Parts: sequence; structure tokens; C-alpha cells
Amino acid sequence: MSETTDGTDLPESNVFAKPWPLDLGLPGFTAVDHADIEPAIRAGMAVERREWEMIATNEADPTVANTVDALERSGELLERALTVLDALTSATDCPDLDELEEALAPELAAHSDAYHLDSRLYRRFKTLDDLVAAAPDGEDARDADNAVIDAETTRLIRLTVEEFERNGVGLDESDTDALKAINARVNALKMRFSVMVTEAMHAAEVANVTVPPSLATTRPHSARCALLERSMSRGLGKQDDAGDTRGIVLELAALRAERAALLGYPHHAALVAAESAARTTEAVSEMLARLTPPAMANARRDAQVYAARMDSDPQTQAGETFGPADWPLYETAERKDRFGVDDEILAPYLELWSVVTKGVFYAANRLYGITFHEREDLAEHMYAPGVRVWEVRDGEESEAPVLGLFVGDYYARAGKSGGAWMDSLVTGSALAGRRPVVINCCNIEQPASGPALLTWDEVITCFHEFGHALHALLSEARYPSAFGTAVPRDVVEFPSQLNEKWALHPEVLSSYARHVDTGEPLPAELAEQLRGQGTFGQGYATTEYLGAALLDQAWHTLAPTDVPHDVAEVEGFEHHALAEAGINDALVPPRYRTTYFSHIFAGGYSAAYYAYIWSEVMDADAIEWFTTDGAINGDLGLNRQAGESFRREFLARGDSRDPLVSYRAFTGREPSILPLLKRRGLT
Repeated sequence: MSETTDGTDLPESNVFAKPWPLDLGLPGFTAVDHADIEPAIRAGMAVERREWEMIATNEADPTVANTVDALERSGELLERALTVLDALTSATDCPDLDELEEALAPELAAHSDAYHLDSRLYRRFKTLDDLVAAAPDGEDARDADNAVIDAETTRLIRLTVEEFERNGVGLDESDTDALKAINARVNALKMRFSVMVTEAMHAAEVANVTVPPSLATTRPHSARCALLERSMSRGLGKQDDAGDTRGIVLELAALRAERAALLGYPHHAALVAAESAARTTEAVSEMLARLTPPAMANARRDAQVYAARMDSDPQTQAGETFGPADWPLYETAERKDRFGVDDEILAPYLELWSVVTKGVFYAANRLYGITFHEREDLAEHMYAPGVRVWEVRDGEESEAPVLGLFVGDYYARAGKSGGAWMDSLVTGSALAGRRPVVINCCNIEQPASGPALLTWDEVITCFHEFGHALHALLSEARYPSAFGTAVPRDVVEFPSQLNEKWALHPEVLSSYARHVDTGEPLPAELAEQLRGQGTFGQGYATTEYLGAALLDQAWHTLAPTDVPHDVAEVEGFEHHALAEAGINDALVPPRYRTTYFSHIFAGGYSAAYYAYIWSEVMDADAIEWFTTDGAINGDLGLNRQAGESFRREFLARGDSRDPLVSYRAFTGREPSILPLLKRRGLT
């Protein structure tokens, strides 16, 4: 046995016994024996408990060094092990680790509770918070070591105090025990839901969203209806009782409602809103209510156009009427007629690696001056072939500072979760002297031979996820808990949505959109038609998104006594909630139905799926800034001056200051909703 650098005993043969030796701490996935993961996680929890105990029992007065910094440095072994477990279960087919993740979920919840419910730790932070509050106006507070408590640390202390209070640190013993039991069960249910939804998606051979993209090319009408039914019935027990997630949904909704009541909130959504930029569920509801009627009206108007197209289609049989299964086919046809573009026409110009290296990376270089240098030696250590690794440097020179590593896992594979996401394989921190290692995961089909050609939606996804990566790579925050994307849920999507803008920028598009065989650029008329689509299709796109956001709010604004008890009520609840909000789900089904809505029942977006549209207010307003105030000689903002402003005032800050303060520092104004309304055709 040997003692790890974290102070616990693990066999030398356990790969987690020492920090990763690869550059910047990139996990060495190929060196991992699955059997090593569980003991490393258990050892990591034990180490972190000891670290917390040392802080809590320190007889010295609380200081930034012995409390804030010490806590932020804790848990490195556990983080290393959990990072590997999460990466493997989300991106590969490993049923043994899926089972381990489920088995560990209650223990990890208890571990989290051991921190959040520790009144000793809370009092140390509260003491520091009181010191700050007592400082005379215009003067910095100082701790017991006479060290200045600066603005970044002040914010972290205040947020930590609020986090302790939201998580129940002041509850009595019986309520604390009840809270612990709820948290353990919630964590276990989320893991089970995640596994079941991924299995159902692969079994049904559909995308993770309600409407499979393949509907745009599926004929006849009966085949489209069957495909949509297969997609929409996931989790309802209609095809496989073992895949029925309705019981999990009802139990999660009830447990979350019960937990909120224990913590003094009317419902789970109010608890979530308390730590968001929105602050209240009333603010969220007001925005969704403002957007829903015009979006649904636009969708109905478009449906009439597509119904007429279907009626005149020679392949339409007697008695067949237009419905949601037909929408993608006839919208695609309408788009092609009006703008001359569709995915079939565009695909030869949208080769995956050209999009990534000559589009996504190119735009980042033009805006921020960063460069990308492939590290094939590091890619050899990743968990699957085809995953690529780049070193990101802050400048063109060979000696330019290394900002971090970017890992691109773009291909779909068996067992991989649906959709696309960004994650951190190493969390950066100025305090710990670490630079980030970030990964983008997508689900692009890898052809048996030849290049992978993308749909336009997949191009936008690549730019979107890299916006999250930039948020981490360019962060300069001191503390790990405030680094990069560690901002409120309803702000985190802002940099990613903004980064989508550059996909259509003339200079960027001409760089990556080149014919895979001839190298010829996308014809100018096609590029203009692509850019000229404006609000086309936004009625449907906005309504299906709002449907999912409204479902999320409906499930999470329930009081404990209002949660349905019978799984047969799930579909009725869903339909009633959408109808009450003004959405006709028979015409426009929600982007995710309840039974496969992983964002809210397995991920971190419970009562926060509205975050995408909330962030889009800032995104649309910021694009106006780039194309006006930030533009130079008509370049629409694609320049270092504009990029550096965004980097310095927003991306670099993480959560080290209020993101809305960072937004105002970047643009010089409050974000306006009007650009969003115009973009979505809702004015």
C-alpha cells in the first residue's frame, strides 16, 4: 500500500493513487481498470471528509486561507475518480459502470449532505460574511490574518453562505434526517432515469428529442407516423414495461416538492430560482407567458402552409391529414423552395473536421487570438478511437502560454448519451495553478468510410458547445467553484448561444464551408440564401422549446399534495399543463416529453430548462452590440477588439462577479428583450 498525495491508502496498482501524469492532468482513460474506480471514489470521499473536518475543527479564527482557500482545495482525489466515471458512463457503453453509478448515488448524496449540513463550516463562512458586512463603506474588510477580503472572495463567501442556507443547514434533527433520505433517493432515481432514457433512445433508434430529424426524409405518411409514435412513446411502457420511467418521474416530482417544503419554499422551482439570475418563478412565468401566444400563433400559421403542401403532394393518400409527423418533411420542402437550401444540398460543404478546425477554431482565433495544436500523443489515452485532443495557446507563438486542452468527441457510439454537451475533465483554478481540460461531446454518425458530412443543425451544435468550452478555456477565476461555466443555470447558455452567431459570418463560413471533393467554397448565392432565412421555422422551433420549458415548470411548481400518484395520469398532466399554457401539443409536441426529459429528471436543469430562452435575451442583445458598437469597417464584430472586450469582461470572469454586472461591463447596458423577439419573429 502507498499513501496518495491526497493522504489516503490505495494500492500502488490503482491508477488513481497518484495524480494523472499526462499534460495538464488529462485523465489517462486507457490506463483505467474499471475495478479501480469504486475504491478510488470511496477513498476520495473519506479524504474529503477528513479535509472538511480539519477546517471545521480549526481552533483559529476563520480566515480566507484556513477556510475559503482550504475548502476550495479539497476533494481532488474524489473529483479525479468521479470525472472518469461520469465520462465513461455518458460517452461509452459500459453497463458495469452504469450499475456502479446507480449504486454509489445514495452515498454520494450523503457525502454532499455531510458538507451542506455541517453547521461548523457554515459558521466559519458566516463569520467571514459578517466581517465583510461590518466593514465601513469604501473600505475592504480584513480577516483575522489581516488579509484583505477582495471582491472576488467576498462574492464567494456570500454565495457559500446562501448555499448552506438553501440546502438546509439550519434544520432540526428530524427534518435533517428526512432531507438526507430525500437527497439519497433523488440521486439514485436520477441515475436510473438517465440509464433508462439512453437505453430507450438506442432501442427505438431515434434522437433524444421528440421529433427525429429523419422524419424530413421519411415516406410514406404512415411510416412517418410510426416513427414519431416510436419516439414519443419512450418511457410510457407501451413498448417495454422495463423501460417505463413514469414511476420515477412521479417519485422525483414528489420528493423534490417535499424537499422544497422542508427548506421553506412553496415548490422546487422557487428553490431553484433563488440561486438563478431570474431570482423568482414569477419572473420565469412572466417571460414564458409573454412568448407562448405569439409563438403558437406563428406555428399555426405555418401549419396551414404545410398542410396545403401535403394536400397537393401526389403521395398523400385519401384520409391522411397533416400532423406533427409531417412537419419536418414539408417544412424542409418549403425551405428549399423559398431559399434554395436544404441539408442534402449543404452536406457536401459541411465536412466535420473542416467545420471544427476551419470554422469553430478559426472564429475563436479571429476573436481571441488563441491557437490550436493537435496532440495525437494525448489522444492515444482517450476512451475511444476518433476522439481528438488539441493544446490551446494564448497566441501564435510557439512559446505562447497554454490556456488548456480541448478534447473533441464528436462521433455517436453504442451506449453514448443522446444530444451534445460540454464538460470539464479538469477544472481550472488560479488558486490551484491548474488550467482547464474541456471536452465537447456530440452524436454525429461516423460513416463506414469517407468523411462525415453534417446537417446545418449539427454545425450549429458544434459552434454552440464550443462556446461553453471557451467559457472555461478563457476563464481567469481564482476559485474552482467560480471557474468558467460555474455561473447560474440561466446564464450559462449565453456564451454558447452567442458563439452560434459566427457559423454564418461571411468570413467564417467561407473558411470552413468548402466542397468535400473539390474544395470549392459554398456558392455565394447559397450562402446568402442560408443567411436570409430570418425567422423562417421559428414558430415551430420556439413553440416546441417553450413546450418543454413549460412542462418543466409544471412538474416543479407542484406542492407535495398536488403531485399525481398514478402513472396513468402522467400523459394527462402533460397535456393539461401545455393546454393551460396555450400550446396545442397535438400540433406541436414539446421538444422533450416528460418520460425522456433527461435535462430535468437526470441532469442539472430541473425547474431551469427555461434557462436557454433567458440566456438568449443576452445572446440576441449581445449580437446587436457586436454588429454595431463592436464592428470595425463592417466586419460584424469579428475582430480582436470586440473579442477581447467580451473575453475580458465576461468570459474571463466566470462567477467571480455577478454575471449581469459582467454583461453591463461588456456592453455598457442592460440586455433588452427586443432583439430576441425580432429574432424569433415574435414582435
